[in-house]
Amino acid sequence: MDSNIVIIMNKKSLLLVMATATLALTANAQGKYTINGNLQNAEGQKIYLSKGEFGNVETDSTIITNGKFTFTGEIEGPFESASLLIGNQMDYRNAKSWQVAIEPLTIYVSGDANKQDGVIVKGGKIQDELNRMNKEMEVFRAPLMKLNDAYYAQTTKEGKDSVIKLMEPYQKQYAQYTQNYMKTHTDSYFASQYLSMDMGNMAYEDIKAIWEKFSPDVQKYGVNAKDVKSELETLAKVRPGCPAPDFTANDINGKPFTLSSLKGKVVIIDFWASWCGPCRKSNPHMRELYAKYHKKGLDMVYVSDDDNNPVKWKAAVEKDQLVGDGFHHVLRGLKITDKVKYTFDNTNDISDKYAIHYLPTKYLIDKKGNIVCKINEGEDAKLDAQIEKLLND
Repeated sequence: MDSNIVIIMNKKSLLLVMATATLALTANAQGKYTINGNLQNAEGQKIYLSKGEFGNVETDSTIITNGKFTFTGEIEGPFESASLLIGNQMDYRNAKSWQVAIEPLTIYVSGDANKQDGVIVKGGKIQDELNRMNKEMEVFRAPLMKLNDAYYAQTTKEGKDSVIKLMEPYQKQYAQYTQNYMKTHTDSYFASQYLSMDMGNMAYEDIKAIWEKFSPDVQKYGVNAKDVKSELETLAKVRPGCPAPDFTANDINGKPFTLSSLKGKVVIIDFWASWCGPCRKSNPHMRELYAKYHKKGLDMVYVSDDDNNPVKWKAAVEKDQLVGDGFHHVLRGLKITDKVKYTFDNTNDISDKYAIHYLPTKYLIDKKGNIVCKINEGEDAKLDAQIEKLLND
C-alpha cells in the first residue's frame, strides 16, 4: 500500500506510532488531578490538553510562561487518556505531542519541547507502564519517524518508493509488538488500543475472537474500546449476505442519489480519493469492467474521500474518464468541525457504514442489494469472475 494512504486513511494508527502509545493497566479511584509542566524552548507557546475519543476530543489550553504551565481537572472514571500538544494536530508532522495517563494525582512534565523524545512524563503506575512501553518501542519507532520525514522530502515517485521499502522492516516490528501485546496482555488497557489500530487489516472473526478474551475492565475502560465495539457492530452488518447499508448523498452534479435505487443491478461500490495513487491505478480496470458489463446490468458507485477538496475530486473523475450513466459519484460525507481539536461530524459518513480503513476498498453488491464480497487493494481480479456469475444468475 502507498505510504501516503496509510498516513491519511489510518490517522489513528500513524499518530499513535509517531507520537506515543496511550494508556495502561489498572483502575484507580476517580478524583482530581494536576499536571505541572516545566518545558524548555517553548516560552510563550500555547499548549493543549486533549482528552476523549478520536474525533470527539475535549480540549483545554494555556500559555507556557517562564517555561511553566499547569492544568487541573477531575476525572470521572479510573483514568483518562490524554495528550499534550504544541502546534496543530492536523499538522502532525510538525506538531509535538506527548501522551499522558491521567490518574487522580499530580503529574509532572519536563524536558525540551523541541524534541519529541526530549520530554519526560512522570505520574502514577499507569504512566510508568506507558513509559516502559514507549522505551521498548523506540527501537523501531525512532527509525520510522526519521523515514517518514525522508518520505516527504522526496520529490519523485522513485524516491518515495525507495523510502517505503526502507520502512517495511520497522513496520513489521511494530506490528509484531502490538499484535503480541494485545494477545498476551488481555487485562491491559493497551490491548484494546492496539486492537483498534490493527483491526482495519483484520477479519471480523479475528477481531471478535481477540476482543472476547479481554477482561471486562478492558472492554469497558480500555483505550479505544468504544471504537472496537463500534467496529464489530459495523462489520457484522457488512458481511457477505447482509443487505448493503443504504445511504443518500448528493452526487457530483448536486442531485440526490440513493444506493437502494440501483436494486436489480449488480453494483460495485468503490471507496477511493483523488489523492490515492493505488485508487487511480485501479480505475482503468474499472473502466474495462464498465465497458464490458454495464449494458448487461453493472453500475458503479464511487465514494470519494475528497470532502475537503471537491475541485480535485471532480477533476480526477474527468481525467480518469469515470463518466457515463452507470457511474454514480458521491463524497463520503465526513466533516471536520475543528482542525486544531481534530473533531469531526461523521453522522453522514458513508465510509463509516462500511468500516473503511484503507483506500482503495470495494464492495460487490448483487441484484437484491446484498453484499457479495469485499475487495481490498490488489484484489480487483476477483471481480471479473464474480460479476459474470452474478449477471447470469
